[in-house]
Amino acid sequence: MSGFDALALIDACYAAALDPEKWPSALDGIADAAEARGAVIVSHDPRRTAQTLASERIAEVNHDYGVGGWWQHDTRIRLGRERGLMRPGTITVDEMYIAPEEKRSDPFFQHFLSRHSLGNLCGYIDADPIDHHTLSFSLPRDARKGSFEGAEIERLRLIGPHVVRAFKLATLVGEMRRETEGLTSALDRMRAGVIVLDRHGRVRLVSPAAETLGSGYFVLRSGAVPEAAEPADRGRFDRFLAEALPTGTWPRQGTILLRRRGGGHPLFVEAMPLRGSDPFPAAGSGLDGGAVLLLRDLLAPATRPIEPLLEQLGLTRAEARVAALVGRGSPPREAADQLAVGESTVRSQLRAAYAKLAIHRQSELAVLITRLDSL
Repeated sequence: MSGFDALALIDACYAAALDPEKWPSALDGIADAAEARGAVIVSHDPRRTAQTLASERIAEVNHDYGVGGWWQHDTRIRLGRERGLMRPGTITVDEMYIAPEEKRSDPFFQHFLSRHSLGNLCGYIDADPIDHHTLSFSLPRDARKGSFEGAEIERLRLIGPHVVRAFKLATLVGEMRRETEGLTSALDRMRAGVIVLDRHGRVRLVSPAAETLGSGYFVLRSGAVPEAAEPADRGRFDRFLAEALPTGTWPRQGTILLRRRGGGHPLFVEAMPLRGSDPFPAAGSGLDGGAVLLLRDLLAPATRPIEPLLEQLGLTRAEARVAALVGRGSPPREAADQLAVGESTVRSQLRAAYAKLAIHRQSELAVLITRLDSL
């Protein structure tokens, strides 16, 4: 019972919310504070109860509970629902909903808990962060130990709400990370980079692709307003940013081409507004009303062939090769040389491609090929 440091345990939970690998040790620390075998978070939604988060010490128990299917036969959850004990903010102990003689005849207690030498349990009930079903943060105790005492229960009452909040935060962070990874992957396929600005135009996030693409075009510092690296572009870029933010008129100029300091081909920059409420208001991030800058290298080579896509539109393989070359800027004579055919053949195939794509000129083909290249 000695050495209880509530703040350290609470801090460990919030640290685990940002680094999932820290959850097992954080839960073990709380279990020690209540003289329990371990700690576990369980959702009471029947569709998700098999998904649990447990301390390392009871990993085998947790596996048996989830993968072994015992979550479907948890008497504590069933009785807790029947007796109205699963209200958010409630502390539960076994004595509240099951008598010792009932335990001796109950399959869950006799076949699951006895197998793992587990006895009494103390739990904190709250609401699930995804679908609002209840969930519990519970401390199972060894069978040879008695009931939880008042001081141990109070420790769970103190720490339980923070564990659940940290779990909610971990859920949200996980969702955001998955969405970010998906967006980053998509942008990488598009050869695009992203710079996120807050409502004051200050840099909040720069994707790895944006760091690479923006080298020589921007001066980027976290927490500062970005600048054009080429002095001749600075005034024009400053006006572009001002129009993209809440104080400007959106959208007056949604795109801009920037020159690279020291020479090089231009970089295409598109500004898109960040609408809706700030996802991190307590942190004062100022993201509501900010903007996203999307960077594109207009001359980047295609990362994959687009001819199969053109064939889906009815072009033959030969017509698709010609359309891709001419759409990327090759004159018919140069395309003929690359394909080792006559220029008249290329022009005939190009006319056929125009008809099948319902376009009439090379500029329209160039737009189509550029957009297919960016997919």
